[in-house]
Amino acid sequence: MKNISKYIRGICFGLLWVSLITGCASYRHKTLSLDTHLVQVTRSVQRAVVKITTYDAEKKRMGMGSGFFVDKDGGLITNYHVLDGAYAADVKTYDGREYQIQRVLAYNKTADLIKVKITIPENSVHRVEVTSDVPEIAERILVVGSPLGLDQTVSVGIVSAVREFPKIGKIFQMSAPASRGSSGSPVINMHGKVIGVVSFIVEPGQNLNFAVAGQSVLDLKDEKTVMTLPEWTYRVSTQKPGLAAKLCKKGFEFSVQGKYKKALEYYQEAAEKSPGDAESWYGLGSCYVGLKQPPEAIKAFEEAIRTSPDKTRAHYYLGKYYQSLDRYKEAIESYQSALEINRDYGPAYMGLAEIYSVQKRINDEKEAIEQLVQIHPDYASSHYNIGITYGKLGRYEDAIDAFKRALEIDPEIPEAYYHIGIIYGNLGKLKEEVAAYKQAIRIAPDFVPAHFNMGVFYLHAGRKDAALEEYKILKKLNRKTADKLFDMIYK
Repeated sequence: MKNISKYIRGICFGLLWVSLITGCASYRHKTLSLDTHLVQVTRSVQRAVVKITTYDAEKKRMGMGSGFFVDKDGGLITNYHVLDGAYAADVKTYDGREYQIQRVLAYNKTADLIKVKITIPENSVHRVEVTSDVPEIAERILVVGSPLGLDQTVSVGIVSAVREFPKIGKIFQMSAPASRGSSGSPVINMHGKVIGVVSFIVEPGQNLNFAVAGQSVLDLKDEKTVMTLPEWTYRVSTQKPGLAAKLCKKGFEFSVQGKYKKALEYYQEAAEKSPGDAESWYGLGSCYVGLKQPPEAIKAFEEAIRTSPDKTRAHYYLGKYYQSLDRYKEAIESYQSALEINRDYGPAYMGLAEIYSVQKRINDEKEAIEQLVQIHPDYASSHYNIGITYGKLGRYEDAIDAFKRALEIDPEIPEAYYHIGIIYGNLGKLKEEVAAYKQAIRIAPDFVPAHFNMGVFYLHAGRKDAALEEYKILKKLNRKTADKLFDMIYK
């Protein structure tokens, strides 16, 4: 299923990618030069990673896991299952000091995530940024954690597959080794940001290691009642899973591996045993999506809407599936149904904006994105996307202001600089244009569109030698784009 995770900060900036220069194709930037940055990225992340040791009610050691700081107040992310059943837990930081987990702030059992707090001096906390960026297949990643209790162990691999599940979001399979104790480890991209959290390993199997995407971390909502760890453990221990929940868990284990037919058996039994359980219908829908059976998938998602306590999100999931099928009329209706329940539901506005962009309904697209900016004024992606829309409308100054606002919030957006460069070129501000492209390349040295436009800029400026240098760079990154620049140089 395409892109049905909840919209929040940092949503993929390529969603509304529309090139403002003739012949320049859209492109999602690659990771930075891997060998050059790997050591640097590792050093920047290790200080934020901790080892977690858990204890039962009799203070006997239960198990271990990993986690990482996400804010200066001692907020820590790990897996739900790492703390499940624990009445106490120690956290060992990078400098060797130990602290106890004091409070449970938020959790999502379905996504296997929990956020807790420890009391620690602010100057002792080293946080790492979580991003909603979705990794590409074969993208290089690293994992920092405590497998088998070995502190600060680093493993490197690639993303092998990405799948999506309602109420969880995206889950990706990776080749980076993971063992007992790796649970809760951050999965880091080559820009030093958390794109996922190691969650589980399928045994037996080789490289069947899975992580919940960063989006799910950002989706965690603080509990109204803050509990100590023992209070939280006692509370969840009284909520024993029913038969349907156990069947859904088994179905999920198969569906995450892409074994949809086998998963379907468990979800079907769960729906039969507990037809009022939305989780069963969400699972069925996901299986039918994987099996490419749209009528059955739609019927299952409609049942999820009927039974779900969160009908806003349920309508949104159905809308995203309709959108993936290019059934835009039904998708728009589903998004609007979600907004009738909650007018401030950002993901629905994002879905509408995507559809309006495809349909070239620019004014409707602008209205949807402006709603996003109003709802999420502190999200860089909101300002970035409205900048794209203003550019389409020819409102160049407004577009530049929007891109600059996005960069104030997050200075590391190469696409924003790239589009600023394009607009400056359209306005005849050549000095500003080339400066913007250079900034994009500074952030992402392998960013093909910026290199291509730099080559075109040099060519028009009569600097054929400089254009050829850009061609040599492009030849290593994207042969098709390099050939296009070469033809322009020697036409």
